[in-house]
Amino acid sequence: MNAKGQPSAGCGYAVQGQPAPMLEVALHALRRAGSVPQALPACNGSTCAWVRDIAECLSRQTCRAAVLFCDDPELACCLANKIAGIRAASVSSVAQANRALEDLGANLLIMEMAGRTYFEFKALLALVGSATCPPGIACALTELDGHAHR
Repeated sequence: MNAKGQPSAGCGYAVQGQPAPMLEVALHALRRAGSVPQALPACNGSTCAWVRDIAECLSRQTCRAAVLFCDDPELACCLANKIAGIRAASVSSVAQANRALEDLGANLLIMEMAGRTYFEFKALLALVGSATCPPGIACALTELDGHAHR
């Protein structure tokens, strides 16, 4: 919590549809360990509007990084990357998520929820909790943003 009693910027997660039982178990285990990911708005209508809401939450730095579990990760990734300051990556494994965090400095990981195990959910949520943008990547992205013609 910050000085105003609001949750401090940490990691978050959002789910399209009903959370998988293994995701619920992984979240419970992380809470017991003292790592409480922030629940972000659920999808209540248009996928496009939902993804935009999540990306804008990150852009406002309400949370530092998040993982999004949805039906169409590629569409969500494309939409999220249209928001300034978002570095979204569609991933299908924990190894890909780790590379996206280390090499891209991703602040939004997007993964299809179907077929994931407890261990994948737990590892992915723990990874996104430690997300930071490497200085070299941050510098390059800032430079590229300066040349963007929007």
